[in-house]
Amino acid sequence: MASSKKPLSNKVSATTPKKTKPLSLLDVVEMGFLSLSASHKKTKSMTVALSGGVDSVVLLHLLHQLQKTQNFTLKASHVHHGLSKNADKWVKFCEKLCTKLSVPLDIHHIKLPQKKSLGIEGEARQLRYEKLLQSQTDLVVLAHHEDDQAETFLLQLIRGAGVKGLSSMAYFDATRRLWRPLLNTSRIDIEKYAKKHKLKWIEDESNQNIDFDRNFIRSKVLPILKNRFNHIIKVISRSTSHLAEAQYLLDDLAKIDLKSHLKSGNYKHKLKVKTLEKLSSARAKNVLRYWLEINEQMMPSRDLLDELLRQVLTAKKDATMKIYLSKEFEIRRYQDEIYIVPNNQKIQKNYEMIWAGESEIFLPNGQKLKFKKVKGRGINLKFLSNQKLKIRNRQGGESFKPDSKRPTKKIKQLLQESDLPPWEREFLPLIFIGDQLAFVPNFGVDIKFQPKPREVGLEVIF
Repeated sequence: MASSKKPLSNKVSATTPKKTKPLSLLDVVEMGFLSLSASHKKTKSMTVALSGGVDSVVLLHLLHQLQKTQNFTLKASHVHHGLSKNADKWVKFCEKLCTKLSVPLDIHHIKLPQKKSLGIEGEARQLRYEKLLQSQTDLVVLAHHEDDQAETFLLQLIRGAGVKGLSSMAYFDATRRLWRPLLNTSRIDIEKYAKKHKLKWIEDESNQNIDFDRNFIRSKVLPILKNRFNHIIKVISRSTSHLAEAQYLLDDLAKIDLKSHLKSGNYKHKLKVKTLEKLSSARAKNVLRYWLEINEQMMPSRDLLDELLRQVLTAKKDATMKIYLSKEFEIRRYQDEIYIVPNNQKIQKNYEMIWAGESEIFLPNGQKLKFKKVKGRGINLKFLSNQKLKIRNRQGGESFKPDSKRPTKKIKQLLQESDLPPWEREFLPLIFIGDQLAFVPNFGVDIKFQPKPREVGLEVIF
């Protein structure tokens, strides 16, 4: 009996997938913006680092276009290095461009130091970032692209950098509020966009100077690599992403190793030696690198890091240890902790300051005191009705009694009994009401000036 079912056709029905339209640069920037706003706090303001070159001009144009669909304020920032005879012309170009787009522009003039320990490129970059990061904005937006990333990777490779350095530039740096929306975009695509929209830009003549390492890599090294390996830029970009992920894991490991040994209040400033003693050499050095990074220090060489770990682990508890990290900072050990301390602290000169109701006061050595009115603690405000609050440094002979159950003691004796490092004791500010010592940071308020639970006091935070 014949089957009633129809025979299956030998033809295979298949639908050809539709080719997806490549994303425009505006799409790329908008998707990045929405992603950042979703994963972090909503972005209400952005500052573009505007050099006047094609990359930053395109980025400014893109963000100006993005404002039509997204709600944020936009301004630009230009840094005048004074290195080029055309620097003033670049300022005028940026001013004209921003006026045309109705984008506010900040101009920053910087002067490179006579002694350039980081080289001209390094010093200029560091000062440029310092100015940009002073911007009162949610995000500082940079025009670095895929080719820049490849150049940075090769520079770091030549310098013998580790995982952190080889991961090169981050797409988003939450700590410094930096965003690089074009980091996965090629230089060619950026230039195509500029020509399509008939944008004008300036050419920095120093980009042709191959005495600078980055320019040498850009004009001499990368063309050879591209000629041999067509996709070298994409490949390097992918490798930097892998290295960045590895660095995140190393940072997470450092946080785990630090967690049980650091108090949150002193998290960035000091590190317990016992934290390092319990770790393998590799993990201990990873902790040191992370600790230096969160203290905004440059990464030391491998030899210096090895020497630092050796001295930390072998020095006696009462030994004087001092290792220079840079021309600005050194590492010192006191008891069971190591500290990052500014170099060449000058001998404290006598000073006296009068509090006039400010919320904060900067001391002569750059440290800061904050003032806040609270109930039941601090310095009783009733004593300030007819007397002035004075701030001065130690001059010797001061006495203090913060606890009614304990005898009055000399400040010198209290400091010797405390765990305050010797180099910090000289800079400890003392707070007086009239001529009477009322408050000493880290030790409390003298019993004569302590408020009752319902009385209002002035809390001084050091």
